Amino acid sequence: IFVRSFYDSDGDGVGDFNGMTQKLDYLNDNDPATDTDLGVNAIWLMPINPSPTYHGYDVTDYKAVNPDYGTMADFHNFLTEAHNRGIKVIIDLVLNHSSSQHPWFLAARNGDPTYRDFYRWENTHPGYSGPWGQNVWHQNNVDGKYYYGVFWDQMPDLNFNHQPVKDSIVDIMDFWLNTVGVDGFRCDAVKYLYENGSQTEDQPQTFAYWQEFRTIMDSLKPGSM
Repeated sequence: IFVRSFYDSDGDGVGDFNGMTQKLDYLNDNDPATDTDLGVNAIWLMPINPSPTYHGYDVTDYKAVNPDYGTMADFHNFLTEAHNRGIKVIIDLVLNHSSSQHPWFLAARNGDPTYRDFYRWENTHPGYSGPWGQNVWHQNNVDGKYYYGVFWDQMPDLNFNHQPVKDSIVDIMDFWLNTVGVDGFRCDAVKYLYENGSQTEDQPQTFAYWQEFRTIMDSLKPGSM
């Protein structure tokens, strides 16, 4: 479900969590005797975090929901009602990059030593392009240095060689799996987490990370997807 376009409960022109809740019986009413529902037993939600774009794949807060879609209480209610109908819910987890408006990047671009290494920086443009010929090194207008972003200058890639990035992601995973209670994640841009020079996709460290990620998920919430 792309929440924005699914069902608008309050007439503001934007789909929302309450709209999804209203349509749950259409998806699965949890009554095997009826034939008016679709029999859905799992829902994947495209990004529900705050974001400056309509699609949401550039996150500004990994522990909040997009206010266009409602409140965290609205989401909790949707999740509870989905679970009551035997429907599991997974959410898009966008780990390869954040929004350029995320507080981590705003601090990093200003040279904050706590967050500078959350992203990759070079003093000069390294001179290579990305996997489909796109520019991947973008100039920071604060200090003139270059940061890496495989998709867009507004989506700077996180630096998975920096342990605090990985630790932050574990915290985010725990929040959604256990504090909120979702059933798992669909992970975005999984090919691009690690780079070795101009080799920017499908690197050995990336495969190793996803094995580590699975182990962490099993420890945080066994049976999660």
